[in-house]
Amino acid sequence: MPKLVLALFALVVSVGCAVPSTPFAVDYLVRPTDTGVSVVADVRGGPDVAWIGFGVGPGASPDRTTQVAGVRALDQNGVALPIEAAGHAGYRITTNGEPWQLTYELALDQAATADTFYRGSAQGNDYIVLVGSDAWPRLYDDPTPLTMAPDNRPAGVVAQATVRFYLPESNRDWTIATTAWSEGERVFAMREHPVASVFALGPFTIDELPNAPRLQIARHRDWDLLADDIEPLMATLVESHTSSLGPASQRRALAVLSPLPDRLPIRGGLRTAGMVRDQTLLVYAARSPGVDPKHPGIAEAMAVFLGHELFHLWVPSAVQVTRELSWLSEGWAMHMGRRAAVAAGHIDEDDREEHLSAAYRRYLDIGGYRAGSLPAASLGREDQRNLLYLRGELIFRLLEIEWNGIDSDKSFERALWRSLTTAYDGFEPLDARAIRQILVRLTDEVTVRRYVEGQAPLTPETLGLAGQ
Repeated sequence: MPKLVLALFALVVSVGCAVPSTPFAVDYLVRPTDTGVSVVADVRGGPDVAWIGFGVGPGASPDRTTQVAGVRALDQNGVALPIEAAGHAGYRITTNGEPWQLTYELALDQAATADTFYRGSAQGNDYIVLVGSDAWPRLYDDPTPLTMAPDNRPAGVVAQATVRFYLPESNRDWTIATTAWSEGERVFAMREHPVASVFALGPFTIDELPNAPRLQIARHRDWDLLADDIEPLMATLVESHTSSLGPASQRRALAVLSPLPDRLPIRGGLRTAGMVRDQTLLVYAARSPGVDPKHPGIAEAMAVFLGHELFHLWVPSAVQVTRELSWLSEGWAMHMGRRAAVAAGHIDEDDREEHLSAAYRRYLDIGGYRAGSLPAASLGREDQRNLLYLRGELIFRLLEIEWNGIDSDKSFERALWRSLTTAYDGFEPLDARAIRQILVRLTDEVTVRRYVEGQAPLTPETLGLAGQ
């Protein structure tokens, strides 16, 4: 997983694949270990020869598959089945069409940067986050998917799946936070595809968010930012987004709040990071020890940050977009995060304008005056992500100015959201071409060519910031 520092990623799981002759059913048993987790998967169904492959989330390093070790296949009597390496992080297993068992170890190195957000420090804020795209094997009835890159590998077809967690005595105070359906003590049915699942294991307190009954908050015991005010703040932010756009989805959602791992230094007063996987938000934050937790700047920054993260329940969770549209997902999230912080009373409209001016100055400072296509920049280097997101936020300011008032919607945000939900079929992520058509309809061809496709630079005059 790429390093996340003041950059918020919207990472979306693809679960499409050709339907096999006989689908698979899988029951997982997971045990935490000193180095990660041990997994036993009881598999039923599938052809006489099964093909399995491990993968990673979109945009993550293919090298993450090296965290999987000790892969073995056994029949019902515990006898080893023939298994051969195939493709990248894949295997060919002769099952003869009988139920079989797959075992492997998932290593989460506490010292590794790639695992920073999957495994907390063992010195008090330990936790494990199992992200389905990285944790569970993908099962196929032919070898073709094993020739694909791990971050572009289809999920395979699983007719049904459950997971049971065995917690050792040292972890008996842990709870399991997930959007999967509970079927018993530490037993969950993954009604969505397993690759789209997320399980957070640790000392979390789980509560329903006020006025948002489909959203749960799992707060780590060492989370100390805003204390008892955090849930009312998040409820206000969700209410602001819902008022602006309408409801995100009827599906269950989860926000996991964890302290930033100890080994990550805090530069400045506050450091935050977050990502979205399907309907789960993983949120990390910590303040410098010398900063007063009641300092108003902490509440202001957290309101903008959490408003940004919660917006991802709309895009890319409720409406999925391709990676070349991360400018839209992240830029719109930054735009809506500041708007929600105004609604929450942590910044006023004049402050919002000043923040936008500051964002423009920073955009220039880090090289933003060079124009270029936003979809192309979305596929660019990781060290350019902050520039992309700043530019995305500024573009939303401009699109709001250029909106033609079509459809009698009350705002550009509502008009855009209505257009996205109309175009999205619930399965295939919207691509740059679909978004271009929508933006041209809501503004005009010249605006899209000049500013989204980068034929003209952004200036204070075009952004309505002249004199700021």
